[in-house]
Amino acid sequence: MRFTVRDLVYIAIFGAIWGALETTLGSYLHLIFPPVVTPLIGVGTIMTGLGMVVALVGRLFVPKRGSVVMIGLVTAILKALSIGGVRLSPMLAIIIESLLAELGLLVSREPSRWGFALAGSLALLWTFFHKFFGSYVFLGKGIYEVYLGLLNAGARALGIEIGYAFAIIAVLLLVRIVAGGMAGWVAWELGRAVQVRLAR
Repeated sequence: MRFTVRDLVYIAIFGAIWGALETTLGSYLHLIFPPVVTPLIGVGTIMTGLGMVVALVGRLFVPKRGSVVMIGLVTAILKALSIGGVRLSPMLAIIIESLLAELGLLVSREPSRWGFALAGSLALLWTFFHKFFGSYVFLGKGIYEVYLGLLNAGARALGIEIGYAFAIIAVLLLVRIVAGGMAGWVAWELGRAVQVRLAR
């Protein structure tokens, strides 16, 4: 689908907002909340939730297929220009999350509160699987090693034995689905409110 100059300006604005959040708030949270401290959600999940709010609000301003992916690409480029330099893992995560959000919007067809919730949930689900993907591709760790690490961290956080593996995984996934749904819901309400305000 072709984007007008106005669409591209909005895409750049919302991509810049998400990118600014990643390079400022995201970097700060990574320093004060290392992965060991936040095994259930993690900074990446929090930042993806905030990013989805921004990107999905952007979708309301650019109601065309591919706009969320374009916003994600702008964010990934800005992430590459941040102080830490080019880091492929978070850049790739942002792009994949944007693609999954776009898939959720495609499935729902018409823009709706529930479509946005689905888009947010799909995007945040990737934060769970990215641990496996990123550790294997970028760090060379085995999938099983990452799986055991996640189970141990989840068991400690929930205060249960590692033997309850399925329960731990279910909680980790459910937390992300709910958080993503909430992000999509907030994006819908916030975006609609802003549009009404601007229309006055």
